[in-house]
Amino acid sequence: MTTTEPAMSRPEPEAPARWGFWGTSLLGLLIGILFVVTQSIAFMFGVVVQGVGLSDADMVASFEGAAENGTLVSGATLLTMLLGCAMVVWAVKLKQGAVLTDYLALGPVPRAVVVKWLGLTAAFVLVSDLTTMAIGRPVVPPFMTELYASAQPAWLLWLALIVGAPVFEETFFRGFLLPGFAASFLKPAGAVVVTAILWAALHLQYDAYGIVTVFVMGLLFGAARVKTGSLWVPLALHAMVNLIATVQAAVSG
Repeated sequence: MTTTEPAMSRPEPEAPARWGFWGTSLLGLLIGILFVVTQSIAFMFGVVVQGVGLSDADMVASFEGAAENGTLVSGATLLTMLLGCAMVVWAVKLKQGAVLTDYLALGPVPRAVVVKWLGLTAAFVLVSDLTTMAIGRPVVPPFMTELYASAQPAWLLWLALIVGAPVFEETFFRGFLLPGFAASFLKPAGAVVVTAILWAALHLQYDAYGIVTVFVMGLLFGAARVKTGSLWVPLALHAMVNLIATVQAAVSG
């Protein structure tokens, strides 16, 4: 009578290296602080350069209104994109065993998948705009109109809004924070909700209605990141939404 050796069980594949909840939170907080400090310094420098010859009172007024100055916002957004993305890369590389392209989900994604999510997002924007008009609110927020009118040159604002803001915000929120939180007790669904809340909190230039809209959009972007396994998809969605908003601001002005 012959016996067979029991088949050797295959080793479980190792989970990809990710920061957990606390590592993601602490490094995310550090990146957030540096983002705010860098943006503030950029605004201050811009105000000083633009305000040569102004009185101290006028300089203070210029700084207080910097968030609605299209030229200053453009420069600050592009600068913080570069520094912020560099900080995210640094944070990922601190994690032993982490692979940058895997951590940030920078692999290829089928074109049909991108088109599907672009269509879903366009439908969301359409419904959101129709709802906004139905309740008697302006589709283009007043601050956006002022931002576009004060941007010199205007193309710099287009670059900042369609490239700069989406690249940093998606790299940080859906590229770094979301996978780290998803690897913790929050799981992917909780990570999508938490990153949407944090992303909405970044947009304090909006009123409560606008922030809720940004939050819902954050849920959509987060779902796209989880479902497709790619950061390119929410980045494309974010860029499209900002393109639509910039076109609307240009037309309304």
